[in-house]
Amino acid sequence: MTSAAPVQRAVPQMTHTSDPIATPPAEAAASAGDARPAPPRLRDQIAENPLLSLFGGAVVALLTILGTVVVALLVFTLTGISDRIDSLGDRIDSLGDRIDRVEAKVDARFAAQGAQIAELDRKLTAQVAELDRKLTALIAHLNAAEAVEAALEHRLLTPGAGALEPADEPPG
Repeated sequence: MTSAAPVQRAVPQMTHTSDPIATPPAEAAASAGDARPAPPRLRDQIAENPLLSLFGGAVVALLTILGTVVVALLVFTLTGISDRIDSLGDRIDSLGDRIDRVEAKVDARFAAQGAQIAELDRKLTAQVAELDRKLTALIAHLNAAEAVEAALEHRLLTPGAGALEPADEPPG
């Protein structure tokens, strides 16, 4: 009475395990020829070389610190630029106010000078009218003197030589 069961019990279980996914022999031969050794994983490298883990940590810490410094400098620069732009805006506004005040002063001076010019024009017009009146009187006097001389010399003058000119017409 021999049965298959005692033979299986004698063989250790681990040595006789079957592959659940059987590969055909052609695929197995192709994969064995193409297989390259896999590169070691970083975790395995760190386990073999603890100095590498220390260096990696230092590099990560340094990059973190540099990133923080760069971000802080960027924020500081942008804030400084914003403050400078605000300051320039305030200076431009004050300059605009100063220009408005200067324009107001210039306009006031022009208005004052316009009044002075009008006053000078009125005075000059009055002086010209006075000179015109005096010249007219002088011409009339000269014409009258000439008429008297002509009468004394018994000569005839041209008609109207001693007449006064009308007041509404300019002399000449």
